Amino acid sequence: MSRFANFYIVRRILFFLGILLIFSGCGQQSANEIVIGAVLPMTGDAATFGQNAARGATLAIEKTMDEKLLGNTKVKLVVEDSRGNPADAASAGRKLIDVESASLMIGDVTSSGTHALIPIITNKRIPLISPSASDPTLSGSSPFFARVWPSDVYEANIIGEYAKKQKFSRIAMIYANTDYGVGMVKALRNVIPAEMIALDIPVDRGLVDFRPTLKRIQLANADALFVVQYPEDAKRLLGQIEEMGITVPILATATFEDPMVAESPGAERVVFASPIPPDDKEGSRVAFVEAYKKKFGSAPGVLSDTGYDAARILLIAWTQKGAQGPEAISQYIRGLRDYPGISGKMSFDEKGDIIKSYGLKTVRNKSFVWLDSK
Repeated sequence: MSRFANFYIVRRILFFLGILLIFSGCGQQSANEIVIGAVLPMTGDAATFGQNAARGATLAIEKTMDEKLLGNTKVKLVVEDSRGNPADAASAGRKLIDVESASLMIGDVTSSGTHALIPIITNKRIPLISPSASDPTLSGSSPFFARVWPSDVYEANIIGEYAKKQKFSRIAMIYANTDYGVGMVKALRNVIPAEMIALDIPVDRGLVDFRPTLKRIQLANADALFVVQYPEDAKRLLGQIEEMGITVPILATATFEDPMVAESPGAERVVFASPIPPDDKEGSRVAFVEAYKKKFGSAPGVLSDTGYDAARILLIAWTQKGAQGPEAISQYIRGLRDYPGISGKMSFDEKGDIIKSYGLKTVRNKSFVWLDSK
């Protein structure tokens, strides 16, 4: 073989080795960096929740870095927009893992988006914590899944018992035709007698005109409404309820806890169940609120605190069990008891669910307050 042929072969080998080195470096996480991927709706109907959760997660990462809990290891948060739908959530999840090399994940805020992530994180063995997915069927859906928001079952028990205590006899249900809406109605049906339900009406997200539905409720002589809607839709619905002169009490869910809802006509007739956070005067809660206002220029919103807790718990679990692999990280999370979260004290079970204390909230003077507060 000629000297030129040998040179050509060597050059080709070096070329292919260079290609292999380039691609082997792609998607590799630095030894001194942890990537947390967040699949959250940054646009669309649920954008308020996604943005709040992302802001909370950002604060948790900054605090963890400031405390040097990870030594010299840096933490990078990469957020992908799920747009509030499962297909985009799945695409975002795959990108975060395959391209961004995320080894921990937060998401989604919707149950449907979280369902889309479950097979992906299970296959890739990535610990994930959802800030708010509440569908009961998510319980135990993956050994790598946990959530810092209770299952619909807990919330439905609280509001259902309240409805029975108030002796409502004909409750009309208006709910978003989503996994969350359907799950909440199903959970409530398991708490209250069937004869208490006058109507069961699913509606599409983004519905502009609720008046035909509200007319049906008037004709049914309902003495209370149970509403499962997201803030933008809830604001529109409350306005039309007021326009039509419907004055019955309104039962709702924690998705109502948004400033735009509090300012809506008729909001003071709304009662909903919500996890009880730490006292606003408690040290860590005060520090969180102050840091949030300083960084983002506004008070924390719904899911700001659970977004914080999701990121913080993932990083604490990493410091304890990261060297042992994702299974050990997930098992550590599920073993936490009485964890002092910013969103409240919580204990996890073997299915990744948490137990938190719940209370009832309403609106007074355009602000959310606990029902038993003066």
